[in-house]
Amino acid sequence: MQQLAILNTRDIKKIKEIVTADFGYFPEEDYAFIQNENDKLYLVSKDIAKLNLQNLIIDKVGLYFAEVKNTQVRLSKEGAQLLAEAARNKKIKLQNVVELTAEETKAYFQGEDLPKELGAENRLILLSYHKNILGCAKYKEQKILNFLPKIHRGEVIL
Repeated sequence: MQQLAILNTRDIKKIKEIVTADFGYFPEEDYAFIQNENDKLYLVSKDIAKLNLQNLIIDKVGLYFAEVKNTQVRLSKEGAQLLAEAARNKKIKLQNVVELTAEETKAYFQGEDLPKELGAENRLILLSYHKNILGCAKYKEQKILNFLPKIHRGEVIL
């Protein structure tokens, strides 16, 4: 059985600060944040507080938003799209967004790391194609590291 923990206000504030520092914005919607033992972060309605999670056998709950590792919050594909849509609705321009070409997008969806010069700083980035957010990746040593799950990969993308 999976252990789920509802995060307290202090932990949520820390996550919001990290995401805001990386991308320049965090959605203002009032979600509850649940973290599992694998450090995966899920967004759910605050009504979940009415349930006794200890007595439930739950495999998954809510929207998979991010993975939390040390001082880094790597957004899931859905989390990156939620962040981008919320920023677009508020007319806020996100930072660390990298626009990919058609060839790079095809390679990304085939699971390849992408060689690209984006400066010397290692950081998390959002990948975009024609203003559509594809997901979150890590830029390290002139390479975009691919974290796209195999279930989302494919040959016929564009």
